[in-house]
This record gives sequence, structure tokens and C-alpha cells, in this order.
Amino acid sequence: MNRQRGIALIQVLLVVGIIGLLMLQMGLTAREQVARAEALDERAELMLRAQSEESAILFSMLTQKLLEKPESENPYAAVWNFAGRPFEVDGVSFMLQDESGRMQVPQFGSSEFEGLLQRLGVEAGRARRLGEQLLKLQGGRTRSILPVQASGEGAATEGAAYPVQVLDELRLLPDMDDALYSRLEPLLTLYPTPGLNLVTAAPEVLAGRVSGSQLEGVLQARQTEQLDQLVFWKLTGQDADEMTVYYPGPAVTVNMELKSKEGTVRRQTTFIVRPYLPDPLAEWQRSTVSGGASG
Repeated sequence: MNRQRGIALIQVLLVVGIIGLLMLQMGLTAREQVARAEALDERAELMLRAQSEESAILFSMLTQKLLEKPESENPYAAVWNFAGRPFEVDGVSFMLQDESGRMQVPQFGSSEFEGLLQRLGVEAGRARRLGEQLLKLQGGRTRSILPVQASGEGAATEGAAYPVQVLDELRLLPDMDDALYSRLEPLLTLYPTPGLNLVTAAPEVLAGRVSGSQLEGVLQARQTEQLDQLVFWKLTGQDADEMTVYYPGPAVTVNMELKSKEGTVRRQTTFIVRPYLPDPLAEWQRSTVSGGASG
């Protein structure tokens, strides 16, 4: 009888132990699922806030002049600039870049591109090779639009122009390296800008239009927000032409970064902003959209 009772007690203890292990496992699983749900909820809120912040700054660009206005009651217009200098609003990091302040990637001639490279310290021979490689990259491809038939119909002509689609393609140039690309990328654009904006152009790009002494005067006039067509003429003796502008747009690249303990959201989008047209806002290129656990 005692032996049977001992065996029964052991069986009961085993059953209780197994039930305890199962309950512990269920508790751990439930805790993990709750943690995942909370993380997903916070990331969803982060993405929603990113969308809201992007909409807010776009609304500001559609309703405010694209100028630096520290006296503005609009929190974005009070601190923004369109020359790629970072600023912050409500804990969100922004960087706005007027595409008219960048040099267009050349497709048919590389002299300005080579000049920019030399101003960045690239040796003349290497700059010339990079210019030739860039033109070859865009003009030495074949592009198949339709399936190629036996007669060859549907294939693009050998050597047909095929412009760079993303700036990362410049990394394919044999004489390009990561260090040079990182300096060059912020100065170039693929957008067909109406002209060079002397107010938002980087000094390295602006130096292609004016001499060294004139560049210093132009940069000083920009710092005091006095640079306009008349001041530029007084400083350089150059008359305004159709390739010179003094106002940002229509293409503006918006870089935005939001961080939380659960993740980071980064967006880089080029918008076409034309407030007085039937379609006042268009998305031209969204090159990066990322979100996830912060490192």
C-alpha cells in the first residue's frame, strides 16, 4: 500500500511539473508576443508620424515662400534652408536641397563635370578620364525595350543615349572611388533643372561660374541674404541669363529622419513643388525609404 502511494505521489509530482513547464512556456511565449506587438505598434506610430511630418513640411512649402524666414510663425519656415544644411523641428531631423543648386549630370559634354572634379582636388588627367567614362557609360549601352526578334527589331541602337538613372551608377566608373563619390554625390542632380540657383549652389559648383575673388564676394552676399541679380552683376560683371535663377525649385529633395527606442525611419524624396499649377505637388523620385530597429 505504501509503495502504491509513493508511486502515485511521484506521478502526481511529474504531472504537476509538466503542467508547470507548460505554463512557464506559455507565459514566456505570451510575453514575447506582447513585446513584439508593442514593438510593431511603436514602429507603426513612428511610420505614421513620419508621414505626418512629411505632409506638414510639404504643406509649408506649398503655402510659404521658399526663403529663410526666421521671423515666420510657421515652425518649418522659421528654421529651414534649401542649401542642404540640416535643421530640426519637434525632434525630427530635416535637410532640404534645392535641386537647382546642384550640377546636372552631363550627357553630351563633360567639361563642366571635369572642372568640378578638379575643384574637388582631382588630378586633371583623372578628371578627364572620369568625364570620358561618364559619357561612355551613358552612350555606349544597348537597351532592349521589346523582345528581340530574328530581324533585330525591338533592340535599341548600339550607342544610343541612355542617361544615368540613379547617382549610384557613377560608382561604376573605373576611376571613381568611394571617397570621391561621397564628396561628389551631394553636388550632382539628375533632375532637369531650369538653371543654376546662385543662392543655394554649393561653393564648389558656384566656383564654375565665378573667379576666386568674385566667389568670396558672392558667398558674403549670400550670408547677408543680399544676393540678387543686381548684386551679382556688381560683383562679377555678369548679366543674368536664362540659366541663372535666384529662387529654389521647382524640385526640392526632402531628407527626413525620425528615431525612437524601437527604430529609425529615414526618407529621401525629391518633390516637384509648383503651388500655382493645377497639380501643385508631384513626387519625382523616392530613392530611400527605410525603417527598422535602430543600431
